[in-house]
Amino acid sequence: MSCNYFSYTFNKYSILTFIALFCSSSYSESPKYIEPIVKGALFNTEDVDLLATDRHKIASSIASFTVNKFKDKLDAKGVKVAPRLIALALNLDPRNRHAAIANFQFKNEILRKNSKPEYSAITLAQVLQSRAQLLIKSGNKVNVLLAGYMLSAAVEIDSSNENAVNGLKMYQKDIGKIDWDLLLGKKGK
Repeated sequence: MSCNYFSYTFNKYSILTFIALFCSSSYSESPKYIEPIVKGALFNTEDVDLLATDRHKIASSIASFTVNKFKDKLDAKGVKVAPRLIALALNLDPRNRHAAIANFQFKNEILRKNSKPEYSAITLAQVLQSRAQLLIKSGNKVNVLLAGYMLSAAVEIDSSNENAVNGLKMYQKDIGKIDWDLLLGKKGK
């Protein structure tokens, strides 16, 4: 009888252990927003061929788009995309109210309200794409760097914008891959 009891007890605990290990390995915490580190805005300088008012409008619209797209919950894609778009907005205009509030709300997982953007998503993507093309033509290193981020953001905002998709692919072919780590503050500037 004791041998059967040992076998029964062993099997019971091994099954419980298996269930516990299976549940703990399949359970994963929901993805978290990683706040971009913007100490000195890369594109808030006189070297950038965009007026301060244009940088402000674009930054506000990018932040508003991001809030509206991911207002309920950040999924796996949102955790990757939201910090990039907010980082671009903050690097264009570090004192931008919409971008600063969105960054704070995403970081602290505060429910976000709909935001009224300056531009619709389709118009914003077109604006980013057309401004990026002008910045590339200037040849200035900072302008070309900004153009890459703007093209990438345009494609993220409206992937049906064929001009933005083509512009991004040509940018990547001619200039190189978009380095989001620089904009997010993960690397030294």
